[in-house]
Amino acid sequence: MYLRVVFLAVYLGISGVYSVSDLCQVTDGAQLYDVSELADRDYWKVTETLHTGIDERRVFYLSLCHGLRNAPSVCAGNATGVCVVKHEGGNNTQPQVVVSNAGQLPTTGIRVAEEGWLEYAYDSGQPCPHRGGGKTYKTSVNLICPSDVHYGASGPVFMSSRGCDFLFAWMTKAACPKKLDAQDPTSCTVKFSNSDQVLNLHALHSSSFYTVKRAESTYEINICGAVTNGSCGRGDATICNVKNGSNPVVLGTTKNMNLEWEEERLILFYKQEGHSVEIELYCDRSRTTPHIYFVSSNESTTIFSLKTFAVCAPKPPECVVEDDDGNVFDLRPLYKSQGNWEVLDTRRENKNDMYHINICGEVNEGTFYHCPLGPAFACQTSVGREASYNLGFIASHPYVNKDGSITVLYTGGDTCKNGQHTRSTRINLVCNPVEHHPMLVEETETCEYVFNWLTPVACPRHVRKGSACQVVDPLYENLYDLNPLRNENKDYNITDGEHNYLVNLCGPLVTSCKGGTSGICQIKGDEEYSAGLATSNVTFNDGTLTMNFANGSGGCEGDNTRSTQIIFLCDQEENGRDGPHFLHETSCTYYFLWRTRHACPPFRVVDCSVFTSDGMVYDLNELSSPNMNEEYFNPGDSRKFVLNVCRSIVHSKSSRCPYNAAACVIDLKHENKSVNIGEVHSGPYLEDGNLKLKYTGGEFCGNSSKRYETVIEFKCDKDELYPYPQLIGEENCKYLFEWKTSVACPVSTETTTTSEINAENCTVSNSYTGYNFDLNSLKRDTGYEVQDSEGLHLVLNVCAEVSQEKCSKKGAAACSFMHNSETNIVNAGQANANLHFLPGFLFLHYTGGDECSNATKRSTLISFICGAESAKEGPVLIHDDLDRCTYFVNWYTDLACERRINCFVDTWEHRIDLSPLIKASGNYETSNPDNPKEKFYLNVCRPLNPIAGLNCQPGSSACLYSPTLETKILSLGHPDVTPTYIYNDGVQIMYTHGSTCTSNQDYSISSRIHFICDVSAGMGNPVFKNRTHDCQYQFEWRTSLVCEKSVTKPDTGPVCQIKFDAAKANIDLTPLQRKIGYSVKFGNKIYKINICGPVCQESGVCTSDGDSYGLINKSELKWDYDQLKLTYYGGTSCVGALSGHKTTSIYFECDMSAGFGYPVADDLMESLDCLAVFRWKTNITCIEAIYNNGNTDMVLDATEKPAVHNTGTTDIVPGVKERPSITDDNMDNVKNDSGTSNPQKSKVMKPFSATSAVIASVLVISGIVFVAVLILFKSERGQHVVASARRLFGIRGYTNIGQPRSENSTLLGTTSSVRVFRVDDSDDDLLRV
Repeated sequence: MYLRVVFLAVYLGISGVYSVSDLCQVTDGAQLYDVSELADRDYWKVTETLHTGIDERRVFYLSLCHGLRNAPSVCAGNATGVCVVKHEGGNNTQPQVVVSNAGQLPTTGIRVAEEGWLEYAYDSGQPCPHRGGGKTYKTSVNLICPSDVHYGASGPVFMSSRGCDFLFAWMTKAACPKKLDAQDPTSCTVKFSNSDQVLNLHALHSSSFYTVKRAESTYEINICGAVTNGSCGRGDATICNVKNGSNPVVLGTTKNMNLEWEEERLILFYKQEGHSVEIELYCDRSRTTPHIYFVSSNESTTIFSLKTFAVCAPKPPECVVEDDDGNVFDLRPLYKSQGNWEVLDTRRENKNDMYHINICGEVNEGTFYHCPLGPAFACQTSVGREASYNLGFIASHPYVNKDGSITVLYTGGDTCKNGQHTRSTRINLVCNPVEHHPMLVEETETCEYVFNWLTPVACPRHVRKGSACQVVDPLYENLYDLNPLRNENKDYNITDGEHNYLVNLCGPLVTSCKGGTSGICQIKGDEEYSAGLATSNVTFNDGTLTMNFANGSGGCEGDNTRSTQIIFLCDQEENGRDGPHFLHETSCTYYFLWRTRHACPPFRVVDCSVFTSDGMVYDLNELSSPNMNEEYFNPGDSRKFVLNVCRSIVHSKSSRCPYNAAACVIDLKHENKSVNIGEVHSGPYLEDGNLKLKYTGGEFCGNSSKRYETVIEFKCDKDELYPYPQLIGEENCKYLFEWKTSVACPVSTETTTTSEINAENCTVSNSYTGYNFDLNSLKRDTGYEVQDSEGLHLVLNVCAEVSQEKCSKKGAAACSFMHNSETNIVNAGQANANLHFLPGFLFLHYTGGDECSNATKRSTLISFICGAESAKEGPVLIHDDLDRCTYFVNWYTDLACERRINCFVDTWEHRIDLSPLIKASGNYETSNPDNPKEKFYLNVCRPLNPIAGLNCQPGSSACLYSPTLETKILSLGHPDVTPTYIYNDGVQIMYTHGSTCTSNQDYSISSRIHFICDVSAGMGNPVFKNRTHDCQYQFEWRTSLVCEKSVTKPDTGPVCQIKFDAAKANIDLTPLQRKIGYSVKFGNKIYKINICGPVCQESGVCTSDGDSYGLINKSELKWDYDQLKLTYYGGTSCVGALSGHKTTSIYFECDMSAGFGYPVADDLMESLDCLAVFRWKTNITCIEAIYNNGNTDMVLDATEKPAVHNTGTTDIVPGVKERPSITDDNMDNVKNDSGTSNPQKSKVMKPFSATSAVIASVLVISGIVFVAVLILFKSERGQHVVASARRLFGIRGYTNIGQPRSENSTLLGTTSSVRVFRVDDSDDDLLRV
């Protein structure tokens, strides 16, 4: 029998150095034996009782594939494999050595005696005295594969002792053979970087080749094998450039291939004649089809990229999956903890084969069969003692196909076809009300085993069908009844602008309609069509109600029949008696949206205002929405918090919370039920001057008798344009949120408000924020001249008339003339200074000019827009509207900037910056693939740049041009909301408050751009995807800018610096460090705080009673929306804390007048036991301080004591030593910037020299100039100067606006107030069918 032993044993002196995996394996022809699982133990112990009449036992210590480890000290030698000792009189007696070395590790390894029978011999033991000596001890172990598959695990059994030889038998499944295929001589395997499992890239081998194209080259590539039927012109070529078909360039062959892990990526190297090729393979469990992308190329290296699940480390896949329509599928019921799903091969030639499958976990050990050793999600066995095969141990994430079926892939199994491929498994799960077993339907040429499986698990979760216009929620058992929407007197009449639709529910139409007993009738003139027969069936789909009307009139777009779907959405204040709204039509199916309280589960609403005795009112009703929720989540966290204000949560697909919950926690992975963390029982209240709202009576907290509750503290902040809740802490079953909003500011009951302040002096204020715009600096007597491509010249001024030299029309602020007719001047509008404000832009409207041909007087409308930071400033003539006799001018200026949204988003690991995509000139353009005449113009985070001839709404970031539109162009929204991070799925930005929706006047148009990581896309470009029923235009943008690079940073000490992108500099908190720290009294405790250093032992914060509230070497400094947040972790143990330890959060707020400032305890601490929260106003975090960091007058010195005002229970502790003042007596103790003491200067006054006098004079004059500059800086005019300086030096403006988790606002109509609702996706968008 020919044996090929795959091990190597090398002795080095006394010690034996072995590779355990090699010593434990042997191949016999096409069969592999591997007993490495028996080598995990230090030794195996076998006890033999000696029949000598006394309590005497002999104990054998054996090891397999390695020397004895941790055996009794009497056993000799590192290479000893067997040792024998004797015990007398009980277990606690000292062992007596019998044979300290009964055999050393074998040098010949395992030997196959016959199939299923292995021999393992230890020889060269110590000398044996039997029969006069001359021999050494020897031990033999026979490992036998059990024929009974029921045989369980066991150890070696002592059989006999003959002189110097010991014999053992060992029945073990490890001795059973595993069949091998012939291996390809080209090695394409590598161990995973974090385990001993072997990855075989033959799973990515193509039967022909992959094609990768770029502008000047075309590549043919294969993995783990040569290009077949390609154009490389060489049999062993695995990659070549075939741009010149007659002379292809081979870049790599099967002979010069190498695999290597670099961090989380696997790199496949090829080297050929001085040029190397790298294919970077990244794990992505959602990528089930290989696709190679070109990355870069230079003279020495060409790089490609491939994302695939086939290189992911072995672990169970996700078993809860969500499709694009929001349907959730839970595959966990198919998981088996014992046994497997068995499938018998029905093919005649494979009738003895059986397949064993598990879902959401590895296959279990069988009773009548043996799967190969190691992890496997599927395996193949045969009746009798045939080999078994691993059919895949790397799993993809399940994905939902277009037909609704779900596919699970396993790859990386044993090789086949002479090593050209690896075995894999494809399981297609199909929704069926009755459970069936999986069925093998195909074995492909690449050794993929395809199974189809009919199962109810593949049906969307929480779906139930009802009748009689009623349906029950299968999760919460609520009965929904739509019968009240039935109108017995007349049908609902809805129009889409072209057709009228008669609609009724729970029975046929009241009005007769051609085409049968209809529930929907489509009418156009004298023509009538049934758009669906009447039905009373209603479907509940995980939070959404739908009714489908089928079998309407035929002949639509050919032979199609008409049908209708009505989607019912919860609106707690709408009775629904106004009927549905038409959404859109697709392939003769008509979609309607119906908002009604009858689609809502039970809910509660309470009064949301507080009146005080001094005539003030706090009114939170604006935050209480009957059809939307507020949502909060952190990147990297699988939880999402859903809240409403003064009412229960509005239920929808994305807010499946327990009924009556006003706050709940949702598992974004859909693996756990949502948790009710509080219900609304009463309205807001004042506590110590703080406005709060408490939700109580949530679900039981863990195993305790306490119930969850939620407290929201509202803080007055008139500068907060987009209010959102922020989670501050969670402890003792209580969640604490803070909500900064102008709505929380008290208002006198006698106060009246206006939407705009206009003093007719070229200024205007945003009454919502109080910000004042002043354009007086743009006035110019000679005016500004612009022209269009047709030769039209327009001369204009800002808030004043143009001089007579430029425009002979008296009082005109704008006049025009043609290029060749400068004497024929037209008055284009009389001057005025009535500056107006609208969200997104300012405008001046000059009217009363000369008459046009249609008797309308000529006017000019100038829109002042806050453009990109480096956009060209000045007026641009956009459009001459002949019908309205109006010139439209866009003027880009920083004077129109109140704020620019941040164009970045922070994840847990790093910042994703989209600012490189901002265009300062030109715009991004893309077309509608379904209607090429429709063209989209977009910019990123900033308004569009001028588009001559297209008069898009000023300040818009996206516009649509369509020749079929009456207005030709529509605004798709303004840049009001910062980009948001989508958990594990890139970044999105939304533009809101666009033009009125053409299909539904109740909606305003919005747009959403989804940025997706694609390392091969570079900057990328937008692609239009679709338009939703609620007038949201959706774009996809593949770009490398949003690809995350995870970096693990060790705790090396206190964190004191953080990048401040807006200032292009770092913020350094080191100046705030004090040797004695800061002391703050709150309640009956004194908190000691320090920055960038300890205050008591290793703590950054501690209390007077010795409790640590966080360690300096466990600190984190990050931007939390617009505030800088320092967190200390790892303090004293605290039962109620999520981490189990006390922590501290310090929020730094920019305040130029505060100097270095001082920490102040937050009132929230009254409700907290495990978390300390402090607010710190300081100029350290201000952009002005960074600009002036070289000027010691701008920043309060560390020796200067700040003003402190004690309020409430927060006091600076009396008697605690404050910062010393600088006097003659202590100047010798003043420290320099490095923290070292400056030696005291001599007190002997020396006379000034003439040079000194000059220098002193210069310093005095400089100081006076600086004070003047400082006063100017603080003035409004000074702000404009600073803005101009920023533009000059390319420094971006800064903002105090945070980064809200933007909720889809596409269901909002036009509103007079600026309010942003936050959701991951539109609730209704998830309902697409």
